[in-house]
Amino acid sequence: MNLNNFTIKAQEIVQQAQQLAFSDQSPNIETAHFLKALLNDTDGPISYLLKKNNVNISFVENKLQDQLKRLPKLQGGEPAQNISREANNVILHTANVLKTFGDEFVTPEHLLISLLQVNDDTSKLLKDAGLTEKGLIAAIKELRKGSTVSSQTSEQQYNSLQ
Repeated sequence: MNLNNFTIKAQEIVQQAQQLAFSDQSPNIETAHFLKALLNDTDGPISYLLKKNNVNISFVENKLQDQLKRLPKLQGGEPAQNISREANNVILHTANVLKTFGDEFVTPEHLLISLLQVNDDTSKLLKDAGLTEKGLIAAIKELRKGSTVSSQTSEQQYNSLQ
């Protein structure tokens, strides 16, 4: 998993997802860990974008908590910190999402769009909560007001705008 083209904030999200998986004794980093890490990031634009799309965040958090509880747990020993196939697909999808915005670096918003694009329980949870790819892209474009992400720290400029 190459995170060189991820913004610092996006790298922190991936690291937090890894930490969540480790703490949960999960054998793999799952898409649910990515979503939990995104929701935990109170400084970032994710909660703003979800609210902008009329998503009930507490509904998502409750359902996500149930989903995390259902994930397999390792008994004894160190959790293997492998990335699940779906979570890896999220990372791979970010390359295509970058092109949608003309960005050079992956941001947490790209991760959220990519979570919608994979076909798993986390994606279904977001869709059931009313999030659509079209609505999310529109909200991101509105938030950015035409700016693109051209450095590992440029997302901080529009985060402060909100």
